[in-house]
Amino acid sequence: MHGRHARLVQSAVTGLSLPAEQWGAARALGRQLIRTGTTVPAVTAGLALLIRLGEPEDVPALSVLGQFREFAGPAVNALDILDPRAAAVLWLALHAGRGELQPLAHALWTGNRQAVRSELIAFPTSPRFLDSATARRIAEAPRLPDLLDQAPSDTDLLARAGRLLVRMGCSPDDPTDLLDYRDAPRLYETVVTRSGLLPATLGNAALLLSLALDLSSGTAVLLDWPPGRREALLDSLGQLLAEPRWARAGATASEADERRRADWIRRTGRQPFERPGTPGRFRVEVVAGDPADREPVEARVLIDGRPVVPAVFGRGRTNSPEYLLDEGRLRAGAEPREVQLAEAYCTEGCCGALYVTIRREADQVVWENWRRSMSGSRDAAAELPAHRFEASAYDREVARAETDGSWSWRARTVARLIKAGLTGEPDLLGRWDASRGWTTTDFDDPDTALVVFSYLPGPASGKPERADSPLQFRWDIPDDGTPPEAQAAAALRRLAEEDPKTYARVCGGSRERAEELGFPWPDGT
Repeated sequence: MHGRHARLVQSAVTGLSLPAEQWGAARALGRQLIRTGTTVPAVTAGLALLIRLGEPEDVPALSVLGQFREFAGPAVNALDILDPRAAAVLWLALHAGRGELQPLAHALWTGNRQAVRSELIAFPTSPRFLDSATARRIAEAPRLPDLLDQAPSDTDLLARAGRLLVRMGCSPDDPTDLLDYRDAPRLYETVVTRSGLLPATLGNAALLLSLALDLSSGTAVLLDWPPGRREALLDSLGQLLAEPRWARAGATASEADERRRADWIRRTGRQPFERPGTPGRFRVEVVAGDPADREPVEARVLIDGRPVVPAVFGRGRTNSPEYLLDEGRLRAGAEPREVQLAEAYCTEGCCGALYVTIRREADQVVWENWRRSMSGSRDAAAELPAHRFEASAYDREVARAETDGSWSWRARTVARLIKAGLTGEPDLLGRWDASRGWTTTDFDDPDTALVVFSYLPGPASGKPERADSPLQFRWDIPDDGTPPEAQAAAALRRLAEEDPKTYARVCGGSRERAEELGFPWPDGT
């Protein structure tokens, strides 16, 4: 065996059957291997045993071994069980590199508590920099709830703690990081109960609303809460944000990003605090997150008050309302229909997706045959039970969610109306040898509707037809401030009267094909 076999060794040792009477011998063997092993497979086998059977006295040796690239992963896994703080410090030291986290990682590694506080509020917290795993480790490493208890009036540290919770709960890459953070309920408790100390700024209002959305229908619902405590924290946030000083937080917004954020707060501000008018087992909550974070909009599905996707699929968010609601995928018919509820952030082909089959049976709607697809696998999620809902209540909830556009901003509504028009009249694009791609809002500019279509010359065009080489075009439609219905109608009218290839721009295909058909290829690509 060689170093390249380390993963196989770890997997084999992890799967070994170990009767309780052998635990002591296995633990001793693990310690012997990590201390005296001279090959990667031998030390890896020892680490795999200590992941299962390690004790606090093993923490120093595991922390040393974790500094070697070959052993970093299993060492962190073992420390996560024995000492989450040590695991987090090691993880941050390994991932800091030469980036913005390096000063914080150094302060944690050397135990400089004064520097830890300074660095905690200094590093950037944008989504590009701070994913859910990093946020979790930053909270674990200094034992953040303890740090807050030692500085109860430190509002900068309090706001930073809230931001870390938001990134753990709202990040699209792995919603399980919040669930793996053992101190999450305690940190929510501290941040929410002291939130009245925060200055009533636009940023803090967005922070508290983001926390409320997660406590209402997001991953935070799944934490191990004492009975009624989550609801009490949510009510507390609702009362605070209803105070006049917080209601005025976005009144003076002048920059485009600030105005967009203030508009989101006005649209969304009461959503997490409203109780369903007709409580039922099945609920859909469309959640648009803080526009400053550029998070995707998701149609959260809740069964018995618990969000389904983060509970059973830790690789991505619930799909968009355009996918699940606008196209009627959640409607129940006599014929069973498999519906994709979520797709991995990287694509289904890489890390899978979550599916469920929906059907109507007499006066009930049944969700069954759950399936988590993985690359090269179509295994059923056998441990997920079937759910039955009273059909009339289910239909009412789906109809309510489909018609409720209160979450949407103007450009997003324009995009949805254009998509509906193109779906209802395929010939609007077909007459130009074009086919519909996707219609949404631009990621970098959410106030611009985006229509993407493919072009493949037809026989009448007189141009060489190559079915395997379509060109992709994008048409940007900036929000002009008029009602969304008027903007969408004007866009559909233009598509009907003018060839969109004359005003859209190429965004995909190949340079050679674009030049062959007489279209300019975008600069810099």
